[in-house]
Amino acid sequence: MVMQPYQASCHCGAIKFSFEAEPFTHGIRCNCSFCKRRGTMVSLVPGEKFKFEAQEGALGTYQFGEKRAKHYFCKNCGNSVFSESIRWPGQYIVNLGCVDEVDTFALETTVFDGKNLL
Repeated sequence: MVMQPYQASCHCGAIKFSFEAEPFTHGIRCNCSFCKRRGTMVSLVPGEKFKFEAQEGALGTYQFGEKRAKHYFCKNCGNSVFSESIRWPGQYIVNLGCVDEVDTFALETTVFDGKNLL
């Protein structure tokens, strides 16, 4: 499959990120307590081509439970933008709703059972 470039940002534009990935045909919804409340559709993308820039003071980090993941959000608009997890080293978990070229309502959905993860 051919990798394609993507551009993304939070709602207010204070955080911008770009990456290369295969064209999106599906997204992932997680049923853990955090993701269920956010309602985001996400996908894993390779970290070697992932780049982000944030206005000073805009990038916030949230961790919970055993702190296995870092969830990044914009402190200005509150938008969840991407995450990192020790479960998938070298990859980013991006909020597909932030990606300019992706219509999350047109994607097939896979559910990840984060609720029952040990």
